[in-house]
Amino acid sequence: MKSIQALFLVFSLLLVANLSYARKDLGDYWKNKMNEQPMPEAIKNLIQVPKALDEGKEDHSFTTDFDVNPNIILYHTHVHQDEKPFQHAARKMEPLLPKRG
Repeated sequence: MKSIQALFLVFSLLLVANLSYARKDLGDYWKNKMNEQPMPEAIKNLIQVPKALDEGKEDHSFTTDFDVNPNIILYHTHVHQDEKPFQHAARKMEPLLPKRG
């Protein structure tokens, strides 16, 4: 039970730590707290900015020119007429069993 509680605590801390990326412009926060002083380059290099917040860069991660035709490997809709119907194992054993009389 203690291991579940410890795991829950770790995941909760990770969740809270991930919320620190919610502020969009960290430079404005710095200027507000430091009386209009710009953020030093050494501190700017330490801050991790998520890729989604990078401005001016277009992300083309979704491809729109993909093939929408069905693939015969994925869609097995054909039916083989020459296949025998499924027989239960007991029916296959009937000729081998002695007949009741």
